[in-house]
Amino acid sequence: MTTVYAHRGASAEFPENTLAAFRRALELGVDGIELDVHVSADGVPMVIHDATVDRTTNGVGAVSMLTCQELQSLDAGAGERIPTLGEVLDLVGSRLRIDIEVKADAAADAVLQEVGRRRLRWLISSFDWDVLRYVRTRQPDAELWPLTVGASDDAIGVAKELGSPALAISHRGLDADIAAYLREIGLGFWVWTVNDPDMAAAISSWGAIGICTDDPARIQARLRGPEAG
Repeated sequence: MTTVYAHRGASAEFPENTLAAFRRALELGVDGIELDVHVSADGVPMVIHDATVDRTTNGVGAVSMLTCQELQSLDAGAGERIPTLGEVLDLVGSRLRIDIEVKADAAADAVLQEVGRRRLRWLISSFDWDVLRYVRTRQPDAELWPLTVGASDDAIGVAKELGSPALAISHRGLDADIAAYLREIGLGFWVWTVNDPDMAAAISSWGAIGICTDDPARIQARLRGPEAG
């Protein structure tokens, strides 16, 4: 069965990458969540997608130039604040898988420190494949997923180099033939960001190990029937 991951939490219903969005994902019984990490000026891993706070909060400036306290004083939507990675990990625990997208080596070190303190089911993904290589040197048994728009030779090569079980691939770079090829070479594919239920059903039929979506309630209803969510 294709697993369903909540992209930045249930971000179609609640502000992205907030505790409210992750709580809703837990309520829906998703298989996993996806989140993003940047590091504050005082070295705290913060759950926020962009390198700046401008788009998702009422503040301005680079995450790396603001302290954790300053970041958490901002409104991230509907009165929510930017959570620390530790707060999200404590909320979720081992109840579902956590896909942590890491943007830079400095964030990788901070992430590994946080996950090392807890019993979790986690993996690290990144568009910067050198970050994944760096994580491999720090954590030989970490599960690593290269993020990619398409199933290029380079992406497949990196997955093989890292011993990755899957590519984290955009739905725009996938069709039935590409999916069949990935299955043939024994490489799983986890697909982002799919919000159309019919597209999700097609991707599931191609053998995707997982689908990442902003709207897990709708996608689960399509893939699993009325009992889901």
